[in-house]
Amino acid sequence: MPRYLIIDGYNAIARIKELDIRKEVSLEASRMHFIKMLLDFMSQKRIFDKVFVVFDSKEKALGVRRDSYGDVEILFTTNDRDADSVIVDLLRDSSSEEKISVSSDDNFVRNHARAYGCDVIAISELRKIIMLKKKNYRSKITRDKHIEDEKANSINAELKKHWRLD
Repeated sequence: MPRYLIIDGYNAIARIKELDIRKEVSLEASRMHFIKMLLDFMSQKRIFDKVFVVFDSKEKALGVRRDSYGDVEILFTTNDRDADSVIVDLLRDSSSEEKISVSSDDNFVRNHARAYGCDVIAISELRKIIMLKKKNYRSKITRDKHIEDEKANSINAELKKHWRLD
């Protein structure tokens, strides 16, 4: 069963302090940092098969614009639709075979997500999940402070062979 996470983009940016402070530089800087955080999160543990982040846009275009960054897909609405209605449409069009989680603090989005049988994640919880996964990933790295010369030479020789540096 595929697992998807749908995030109310600007709702998340406004409530996650690491992203909100980047708005002083630009909204684009906040969005790109958020995408990087999500890509890091997705590379560490496969809780979700794909993440969709929906942003409001004032573009005059036909349909929703999509930008794909591997397992993170960004959707920009058009000027005649807001992110909330696009999220509800995604939920309405989803299959019962898909496990969907929705992250938003907007009651309209949260209530619709519950009505469609989705898990609802508060933005504060989303932040903890993303940051916790990054922390846990780093904590798995072990560092030996003292490596014997013979062991170090053996490791170096093996790496040179693997990387074809001989």
